[in-house]
Amino acid sequence: MLRPIVRHLTYDAFLRRDGYRLGPHRGALHASQYFSPERLRALQLERLREIITFAHRHHPFYRRRFATCGFHPGDLRELGDLAALPLLTKEDLRRGLSDHLSDGFGPADVLHKRTGGSTGVPLRVAIDFPAASLKRAATERHNAWAGRLPGDRLAAVWGDTDKPTPWRDRLRNALTERAFYLDTLHFDSPHIEAFIARMRALRPPVLLGHAHTVYRLAEYARRHALDDLSLTAVITTAMVLSPAEREEIENVFQAPVFNRYGCEELSIIASECECHTGMHIFAEGLYVEFLGADETQPRELVITDLTNRAMPLIRYAVGDYGIVARGDCPCGRGLPRLREVAGRSADFLYTPEGVPVFGISILDTFVIHIPGIKQLQIVQYRYDHLQFHIVRDASFSPASLERLEHTIRQVFGPRMRYELHYVDRIVQSERGKYRFSICKIPGLGSSQPPADS
Repeated sequence: MLRPIVRHLTYDAFLRRDGYRLGPHRGALHASQYFSPERLRALQLERLREIITFAHRHHPFYRRRFATCGFHPGDLRELGDLAALPLLTKEDLRRGLSDHLSDGFGPADVLHKRTGGSTGVPLRVAIDFPAASLKRAATERHNAWAGRLPGDRLAAVWGDTDKPTPWRDRLRNALTERAFYLDTLHFDSPHIEAFIARMRALRPPVLLGHAHTVYRLAEYARRHALDDLSLTAVITTAMVLSPAEREEIENVFQAPVFNRYGCEELSIIASECECHTGMHIFAEGLYVEFLGADETQPRELVITDLTNRAMPLIRYAVGDYGIVARGDCPCGRGLPRLREVAGRSADFLYTPEGVPVFGISILDTFVIHIPGIKQLQIVQYRYDHLQFHIVRDASFSPASLERLEHTIRQVFGPRMRYELHYVDRIVQSERGKYRFSICKIPGLGSSQPPADS
C-alpha cells in the first residue's frame, strides 16, 4: 500500500523540500537517451561551451588557469579542442578549486559532498542544485533500466550504515528510498543472517551494493544453500566484477547484474542497460575523454561535468581507466558506452577473528573523519596486524593519533595490533593507480576471504 504513495507523492515532496527539481529533467532524459550519437555530441559541445564560458567569467581558479595556458572560451570549436586545457587533478581540487565557489553561489545554494575517493585523498565538492537535480534524474533513469523505481523496497550492501539513525532520517527513508542495509564494515554471519531475513520478509525487487561485497553475499548464500533469494535485478558498483563473480551473483539471486560506474564528485557516470553490452555514459551531463591511442587497452578517463556551475570540474582526472565500446547497442540508445572500467582496486582486510572488512567501505571512515591525514594506505600481512602508511598534512596532531586508534578499535576490534609509517607519498602502481587497502595474508589472494568466514 505504501509503494504508490511514495512513488506518486512523498518521494518528490521530500526532494522538493531539499531543493531538487526533477520534473523538467525526467521527460528530457527519457527522450535524449535515444538521440543519435551525432545529436548527442552536438548537445555535449553546446553544453561544454556554456560551462567553459561560465567558468572563465565566474570562477577565479579557471580565469587563472585559462590565462596561464593561453586558452580562451572562443577557442573551443569542437570537442577535441578541450585537450588544449591541462588536466584537473585531485590535488588541484583539494588545494585550489574546492576553496571557492563560482560568483553568485553561496553555501546555501549548493549540495556539499565529501569523499575519500578511490585514491584515498579526501575531497570536498559543491554541486549546485540545478546540476544535482539533473544528476538525480539521470540516476533515476539508469535505475529504471534495472527495474528500480521510486517507491520500491531496496536491499543495499553498503558501508558505514550500522549506526544509530535519528527518527527523522528513518521516516525520510521510509517515505523515499525505502532501503535497508547490510553494513560492509560488519560483514559477519549474524549481520548477514539478519539482512537475509529482511530480504525474505520484505521481498525487495533490487539489490544494490559494492560489487565484491555483493559477490561475497552471493557466496555466503550458496555455501549455506539459501535458494529463496530471487530478485528482479542486482546493481553493482564501486568495483570491477570478474565474469566468474557476475555469474555467481546471477545464479544465486536468479537475476541479471547491472554494473554501474560513478563517483561522489560527478555522481552517476555510466551503467548497463538491459542488453548488457557495456555501460552507457550519462552523456547529457558529462563529457568523457580517453587518453592514449591504443583503444584495445585501458586508457585514462578524463571527465568534464557539463552542468555544475558552482564548482566546475573541467578535464577532471578521476584516477580510473576504461575501454570504450564501439558500435551500436541493441537497445537503440545513442548514448556512448564504456566496455569496461579497469583499475579500481580495494582489497578486503580482516579482523583478527578472520571476519572480512571491505577496504573501500572504510576509506571515508579513516580519511575524511580523522584530521591531519592527507592520504592513507593500509597493508595487512597477518590477521592481527596492520601497517598504516600515512601522508600527513599540517593539521596532524596527537588528537589525530587518538582518533586513529579509536577508529582501528571500532572497525577491527581490540585485538588488532598496528604500526604507523609516515611517508611523503603513497607509491602508485605501474598504471598510476593507488590502492587504499592491500591484503598480503599468506594463502589469501587479493579480495579473497577465508573459506568459511
